[in-house]
Amino acid sequence: MNTDLLNYVNFPALIINEQGTVVSRSKHIKHKYHINEGDDFFALCDSKVSLSEFIINFSNMPLGSNDKCLTHFSFIKKNIEVYVSIISKQPILFLIEYSAELLQDSSVVDLVDHSNNLLSLVDKNYHYLSVNEQYSHKWGLQKADIINQHVTTVLGEEAFNKVVKKELDLCFSGKIRTYTDWFYSENKKQMLFLKVAYQPVFDSDSDQVKSVAVTVTDITDIQVLNEKLTEQAFHDSLTTLDNRYALMAYFDKLSATLTRNDCYSLVMIDLDDFKRVNDSYGHNIGDELLKAFAVNLKNTLRAEDFCCRWGGDEFVLLLAQGNTVQTLATAKENINQRFHQLQEKIYHVGKHKLSLKFSFGLALFPQQSKGLEKLISMADSKMYLDKKLQKTN
Repeated sequence: MNTDLLNYVNFPALIINEQGTVVSRSKHIKHKYHINEGDDFFALCDSKVSLSEFIINFSNMPLGSNDKCLTHFSFIKKNIEVYVSIISKQPILFLIEYSAELLQDSSVVDLVDHSNNLLSLVDKNYHYLSVNEQYSHKWGLQKADIINQHVTTVLGEEAFNKVVKKELDLCFSGKIRTYTDWFYSENKKQMLFLKVAYQPVFDSDSDQVKSVAVTVTDITDIQVLNEKLTEQAFHDSLTTLDNRYALMAYFDKLSATLTRNDCYSLVMIDLDDFKRVNDSYGHNIGDELLKAFAVNLKNTLRAEDFCCRWGGDEFVLLLAQGNTVQTLATAKENINQRFHQLQEKIYHVGKHKLSLKFSFGLALFPQQSKGLEKLISMADSKMYLDKKLQKTN
């Protein structure tokens, strides 16, 4: 994972390892929270054991299983929360401040107007009993325009029917509900990523739920940042192809859904004498040639195929062969036919006309191995044999 990503993050964020050591942090972490690289992050937490176990278990999930998702965890000290994302096998933590707990006791709700959260109290008829200033301001309304009105007045019919009504009904049955998701604000005409918590408020005399306290935290900025970091972490900045981390994530998902007769060819491609291009024409020309090759390579693929830049002038493909089990010889012949035109391609880069040839090796998944590392090693060995053979000829 490129820990330098956080150098340009305009938000409190940090990366830790499984031992809880801070390995990278944004400037906001340093200045506002006085957390530095090398600090024991777990030592700052109220619930050290549970958070550390959470991070370790989360890190062991298959790569890509939490793509573009945030998992909330109540955080360190007071008035701070953390949202966790796993990118390239390392936890990134996003910090956000919040106000005091909404519920003071089982029957009293204190709607604090200075709270950073959006707070509301809803009755069994789905009407607002009370809201705080942040709630009314967020939706561009006055408090007087919300109190005693149906929640559809603010949230709209679609959101109410699809999500809100169901969550409120469950809460009125006595269950505490929380979820995090995208929400379209009809008043604001924009998408918001919200953490929503529903908590029942009980009548002290009857022990019946008389209303629901709703706490909404807008974490749109965090989610957008998380998606940008994920995009950077899983894509090659030069060619815009996926990178090796994306391949690992894709392979994990592929392995999880593999059926008995599925067959894939893992192909390792290495450009021949590419160092000569850099030495003769300069690295700028070499970079442009790599980009042009990547475009042409991607254009030869089908929707069900996968392509990534493995590093340098090496590329890895995962080509779907359907449910037809092939021999190595047959698979190699098919690949030669598919990529023949790439071997003859002339690239116009600047004032230069350049040709590119490449060597490749392949391994069959899952027939030869079910492990990505082993498949890469097998394909790499075959590729160097192919390169040696071409030089001999």
